[in-house]
Formats: sequence, C-alpha cells, structure tokens
Amino acid sequence: MLPQKKKIITCYEELLRLSSLMCEAARAGNWDTLCALQNGYVTQVSTLKSIDDVALLSAEERRYRYRMLETILSQDAAIRNLVTPKMQELGYLLNSSRRRQELHHTYGSPA
Repeated sequence: MLPQKKKIITCYEELLRLSSLMCEAARAGNWDTLCALQNGYVTQVSTLKSIDDVALLSAEERRYRYRMLETILSQDAAIRNLVTPKMQELGYLLNSSRRRQELHHTYGSPA
C-alpha cells in the first residue's frame, strides 16, 4: 500500500475507533469523556480533509472505507439521539438560571 493510501485508511480507522468510544461514552452518560474524544475526532476529520483522495484507493479499499463510513454515521446518529435530550435539558436549566438571575437583579432577594 502506498504511504498516502495507508494514511487515508489509517485516518478512517482512527475515526471509527474514536466514534465507537464516543458512542460508548454517550451511552454511559460520561459527557466529559465524550467531549474529550470529540476533540480528537475533530482533529482526525481535519486531517482527513487534507489527505483524502478516493481515487488513490483500490476498489477493495473503497469498499472498506464505505463500510467504516456506514458504521461511523450510524454511531453518529446514536450519539446525537443520546446527546440531544441532554442538550435540551441543559438549555432549560440555563434559561431557568438566567431568569432567576434577572428576577433577583430586578426585585432583589426574596424575603
């Protein structure tokens, strides 16, 4: 395998690994770990954007890449399904806190 092809495949494999770990963290409700893994994931995506050239890959490598992408996208959907309700909950809590602060600022402390 050519060095560039190996880099591309290795990058997709790392995205798959990180995606799997992120999915596990989301299922466990381990949001700090999920966020830390997401930073590495974003770095890998950025790297991949600069090196990805499907034309360099053989038909077998493209199929392998496609299978990895299918799994990554499936895990991404699962992560979003787990994270979205938590994000909505956090949004509600932040809005409530903001309203309390505004009321406190306007009317002072409750007696």
